[in-house]
Amino acid sequence: MSFGEMFPVSAWCCRQLVSCTARRVYVSFLGTVILAAIALRIEAARFEKQASATVRALSTLQVGVSSKAEFLARMQALKPVTGPYGVPLCNADECLAMAIPNSRLSDAVFVPVARTENSALYSLLTWLGFRYWSLSVYVNFTSGRVSYFSYDLMLSHSHFDRGADVVVVEVTSQENIGKNRGSELGGDETYRMTHSGAWPDKSVGIAFTPSATKGLVNDAFDLKLHCLWSLAGCKTWSQLLPQVRG
Repeated sequence: MSFGEMFPVSAWCCRQLVSCTARRVYVSFLGTVILAAIALRIEAARFEKQASATVRALSTLQVGVSSKAEFLARMQALKPVTGPYGVPLCNADECLAMAIPNSRLSDAVFVPVARTENSALYSLLTWLGFRYWSLSVYVNFTSGRVSYFSYDLMLSHSHFDRGADVVVVEVTSQENIGKNRGSELGGDETYRMTHSGAWPDKSVGIAFTPSATKGLVNDAFDLKLHCLWSLAGCKTWSQLLPQVRG
């Protein structure tokens, strides 16, 4: 007696699984996954281009020299923001906060999953190409000139790790280290670096003054964001600033 005669229901199910209709469903599903992965990585590559260009333009500002008009002309990719807690504390004549926000698709799909702390689904979406990203730029003006500026970059980690599921880079330029947002950093008088005590490989803060060595400053603005659209994703801040040592 054949298998089909012994198990007619199972045999019917097997025939359906390899039928032309089933194969079309498989191909359609695979095609949808591939197209979604490509679209998500194109979106990430677009953010990479915008963020890298913005940070390079920001690096050309000079504390005490550059004007507000110069800043606005170079930050065309950014949108003014106030943040969830209102306008940031301003210790100057005028302060601006601008940003390239996270994608709407990520806000709708990826962020809610991250909040559930479902590591398996988080990893699956990351593998597919979902990412969280945010680039914020803060600039203070005193007497019409830039007196402080910084950029904060936040990217989702490749794997969910409660309390350490993001990679953070913060770079600031100011007249004197120890003022404003850089007060907690440690180091010399012109260039200082600090890391998160709990996750030193996932967070870095860099502060410098106009007297800092040009090479050190350039390295702090030389962002490499290829990991954002790679299959593996971003894991450490040193992937983002490979020229920075510390």
